[in-house]
Amino acid sequence: MISVDEAKKLIVERVSSLHPIKQEISKSLNQVLAEDVLSLIDYPPFDQSAMDGFAICHSDILEQKEIQIIGEAPAGKPFQGKISAGQSVQIFTGAKVPEGADTVIIQERVLKENGKIASDGSPLPKGANIRKKGFQIKKGDVALEHGAVLNPGAIGFLAGLGIPSITVFPKPKVSIIVTGNELQKPGIPLKDGQIYESNSFALIAALASMTIEVTKILTIGDTKNTTKKSLASPIENSDIVLVSGGISVGKYDFVGECLHELEVENIFYKIAQKPGKPLFFGKKSNCLIFGLPGNPASVMSCFYEYVYPSLRIMQGFKDAFLKTAKLRISSNYEKREGISLFLKGKTKETEVEILEGQESSNVGSFALADCLVYLPAKKGSVQAGETVEVHLLP
Repeated sequence: MISVDEAKKLIVERVSSLHPIKQEISKSLNQVLAEDVLSLIDYPPFDQSAMDGFAICHSDILEQKEIQIIGEAPAGKPFQGKISAGQSVQIFTGAKVPEGADTVIIQERVLKENGKIASDGSPLPKGANIRKKGFQIKKGDVALEHGAVLNPGAIGFLAGLGIPSITVFPKPKVSIIVTGNELQKPGIPLKDGQIYESNSFALIAALASMTIEVTKILTIGDTKNTTKKSLASPIENSDIVLVSGGISVGKYDFVGECLHELEVENIFYKIAQKPGKPLFFGKKSNCLIFGLPGNPASVMSCFYEYVYPSLRIMQGFKDAFLKTAKLRISSNYEKREGISLFLKGKTKETEVEILEGQESSNVGSFALADCLVYLPAKKGSVQAGETVEVHLLP
């Protein structure tokens, strides 16, 4: 049995990013760039009006001249010609500034009469209301660096630079296998001794929150033959396999034995923690295998502390683990040294409350939790007001 820190160290050492792929930007939300992206153009690609108004020569304003309107320039339809002193072109936001103009005076600051305009006398610096060609980024400059996460703004930015596709780390292919003779799908009446299966629903939802779709979902009974057959194909065809239940050492727990027979490398098994002590982590070729406990709260605790960072490393994220904070605990909590605890908690400003229902079978408290309070093995009981480490749930 290893410590929490040892388990996380082994994950960092043994998990690597997936091979990058070329992908359309519209399909790349929340993915990580695998290389720098260079701008294809100057942006804006021309001197561009930032306001509705009139493109003018600034010297005409200084001389307080009346300025003749000789045309207009809507966005996308540049004025065909050059303006000279004493001339102006009515221009609209986003339009190309005509040759010869060096300033745009907004329409609210002009007096217009008989096809001519004059300034109302408000101060107006030369170059006002013009976005110069390439002021935001120049052709060949780095638009986004390797490791950047593609949020909606990043995707819009790249689209505005004319970039249709980029190289990103792909989403992992994930399979889920849930074991247990006693499990029944929600919506079907329970028979004597049955319970409703919830772990696959929780895992699918947790993965969906990471914008990861599950490739395969299986619910199987507790027999060795079924377990081994059900594991073989997903391990060959997935980047990561999550097995819920059957990883302990009971009479009907066959997952560990079958993984051994399938030649899965045992990287670690059992962590000095609650919940989720009987956690298995292994690897075969490029596939990661997590043998999760069967109890719902254990499944979710192990997912966020170990599976979640593995998935993020595979996708190229620099910060793989849950974000942490130091908060004051709102009440006393009794604990013995020698085992680490992950307690469902609720944060409130600078404090964290330990929720009721910390049993490994009780997933109801996860419905209310926004964090896991981590009490390391060397830590004993904690007193109200003491600072503790909090892992914030995404």
